[in-house]
Amino acid sequence: MKIGLALGAGAARGWTHIGVIKALEKMGIEIDIVAGCSIGAYVGAAYASGHLLALEEWASSLTEWQVFALLGVGIRRGGLASGQKVFDKLMNDLCFESFEEMHKPFAAVATDLYSGREVVFNSGKIGDAIKASCAIPGLFSPVEHGSRYLVDGAVVNPVPVNLCRQLGADFVIAVNLSADFRPQVLEKCSVDHENIQRKTDDFFNSKVSVLRQWFSPDPKPEKKSTPGIMGVMSSSLEILQARVTRSRLAGDPPDILIEPHLRDVGLLEFHRAAELSQKGEESVLRLSEQIKYQLQLVD
Repeated sequence: MKIGLALGAGAARGWTHIGVIKALEKMGIEIDIVAGCSIGAYVGAAYASGHLLALEEWASSLTEWQVFALLGVGIRRGGLASGQKVFDKLMNDLCFESFEEMHKPFAAVATDLYSGREVVFNSGKIGDAIKASCAIPGLFSPVEHGSRYLVDGAVVNPVPVNLCRQLGADFVIAVNLSADFRPQVLEKCSVDHENIQRKTDDFFNSKVSVLRQWFSPDPKPEKKSTPGIMGVMSSSLEILQARVTRSRLAGDPPDILIEPHLRDVGLLEFHRAAELSQKGEESVLRLSEQIKYQLQLVD
């Protein structure tokens, strides 16, 4: 039986995937096939190349200032940041150059900006595939690929269970990073969500004063602060992604669904890798008995 692992989108929350993978391996589960969307594609590419521990070491060393520098923030056509240094790190140190070289079959998903079609990458060069899959609308510029412009795969397929099955998986374990951003959850935890939104705005505001006019909330004291551009963008994407994920998983459910608790983690808090990896391990432990039962594992 071939086991597939579908790693979902979620920006900084994606470091949770590292802990999920480590916990599954500790249980003796051998992953045969990997598919990823956005940050899930980034982590998945490193894992399928045999460099998960190197990724964890690098991610855990990042500070807020280093994250800001790596993002390459600046007003440019199609996005607010380039992220090129992040993708260069993957290709130079953490990943093979082509899909064919990987230790495990791997696929990544992106979205055609104009047709809205799902675009699957599972062969050829990896660089543009991962960059396209991670191209969060508004934050990163679309990636030109052939005659198309591609953006984040989370727009159409945030947790690519179907790609695992297309690659031959008989049993699929999926990791959904958007469970805490479903409408019914947000309604109960609106204050927490507002705080996350504000943290995303503050990430930029605290780093470069010249950007304050673009990203800072309305300072008027007589009324509730208005969210900044980044807060509006991130919150909208979270709601969209949660709804699309729910729809896709209902139509093509995985055999095991892992949903870490990430309500307190902002979109760009990439400096929290060690903590997020731990959250990933904890999410697997909560389901360990179910996983063992369904895979017929014996202690």
